Amino acid sequence: IILASQHHTSLEPINRQRMYITLLTSLQIFLILAFSATEVIIFYIIFEATLIPTLVIITR
Repeated sequence: IILASQHHTSLEPINRQRMYITLLTSLQIFLILAFSATEVIIFYIIFEATLIPTLVIITR
């Protein structure tokens, strides 16, 4: 995703670029944790945590 959006984000200010990369990295970490969870409750909590970076990425 970062490589695909490289042309579009190069026009943005540096703080937005950093926030975008940070959000994508945290989203990837949350998804890895969610799908490597062995209990349903842990999966649910971590999967719900992925909604926050997704919301920020979509609304920005």
